[in-house]
Amino acid sequence: STTPQESADLKTFLQMFMNGVATTRYFATFVHLTDRERREAVVYFTGPHCGTGGCGLLVLEPEGSSYKVITSTTIGWPPIYALSTRTNGWRDLAIRVEGGGIRPGYQAHLRFDGKTYPRNPSVTPASRLVGKVAGTVVIPKDATGLPLY
Repeated sequence: STTPQESADLKTFLQMFMNGVATTRYFATFVHLTDRERREAVVYFTGPHCGTGGCGLLVLEPEGSSYKVITSTTIGWPPIYALSTRTNGWRDLAIRVEGGGIRPGYQAHLRFDGKTYPRNPSVTPASRLVGKVAGTVVIPKDATGLPLY
């Protein structure tokens, strides 16, 4: 489970990252994407800044009492999964891609390239996930999120 300190540190980081977008809501999960001791944060934003293709997703690595942005994706919908497969030491992710001209929707497969995950899950190097999703839901389909401010 998430510690109060993890939650407080994450909220402080996100407030600086979003720079005062007051209507922002976020849903965060701490999960082991690597073999490191501390868990990474997977954050999904909801609110009026989202488009027809979905909302933004952050993957954050703990760094002291703050975080380092590993990935900031532009679009996507939950559910978001941490898959059982790994690429370059990080668990693969799956995010729903739909809307904004993409029909029917599908689960996009995001692989870590050694530095980041793909920023846009609807274009290469992201790919359509083939077969059943094998992994853990980290952001549920009905995630509404907490107010950031």
